[in-house]
Amino acid sequence: MIVQDIISLIQIRSQHIGVTEDTHSMIIFINMALSELYRRFNLSIKSETIVTSPDLALYELRNEDVQILLSLFEKTGRELVQSDVLGSSCYDYKMVNYKSFLLNKPKDGYLYAVYKASPIPLKDIEDKILLPDCMLNPMLTYISYLTNDTINRDNKNEASMFIQLFDKQCQELENQGYKVALNTETLAIQAKGFV
Repeated sequence: MIVQDIISLIQIRSQHIGVTEDTHSMIIFINMALSELYRRFNLSIKSETIVTSPDLALYELRNEDVQILLSLFEKTGRELVQSDVLGSSCYDYKMVNYKSFLLNKPKDGYLYAVYKASPIPLKDIEDKILLPDCMLNPMLTYISYLTNDTINRDNKNEASMFIQLFDKQCQELENQGYKVALNTETLAIQAKGFV
């Protein structure tokens, strides 16, 4: 589907609250709904290659779609150990924030960062929406929640009903196996390493 299709569906579903004709506002609502679904279902896991040097210990992922760094791997495929204990010296790296890390013993080479990614922001009515078809209805429900919560502020009961319905739809999708776990076993980098 493209953005224009979703805007048409939103206008049909939300006629009773007078949804705005402003396309830019509708695209913002769609982006917010996509962001929520990507957050809940871990729909995009990506990697970035980092060139390391013994002279530099602090690194930051440069891709703009980073939600959170999940793990670091050497070229051989070995996962680096993250520091979980305060004051410990048995670690390969420490997280500084959601996209930065500090290497314990930096050296020349490459690291591969695996991270949870945000959706590509939609900007135009002809943009294609990258979402499984089964998540279109929950996306429309979340947009109905947003429109009722912002435009129709007098009736909070309706907004509450839509967010409960959205939670129920998401739970049904989780029960069907659509949620991807973020532990390293499910991300499974091959033992042979990167090519």
